[in-house]
Amino acid sequence: MALAAAVKGGLRPAQIVVWSRANGVAEPLTGATLTGTITNRATGVTRAIAGALTVTDGAAGEFRWDYAAGDVDTAGEFDVQFDAAFGSGQTPARTFIERWTVHDYRTVAT
Repeated sequence: MALAAAVKGGLRPAQIVVWSRANGVAEPLTGATLTGTITNRATGVTRAIAGALTVTDGAAGEFRWDYAAGDVDTAGEFDVQFDAAFGSGQTPARTFIERWTVHDYRTVAT
């Protein structure tokens, strides 16, 4: 699983993520409720993902992360982890840490 970089303040496009196990096999997410955390690598501060995490193809382990403003309000390097809670069976499933970059957005002084 790899995360695409984002730009500070940019809420679009949403990020499509395929959750796969260490052996490359997709983690089935059918019926799962997803949450996640973002940890700033410079400060060590961890916060909850504020945007919506929506399963789009459960059998293929695919979900969409629609950023909220709080997800992309700071440029830098981050560690992201996702959690999937299931109504039955073994729960939860958790990802390894994925590195994520939020690039700065440069504005022109007026």
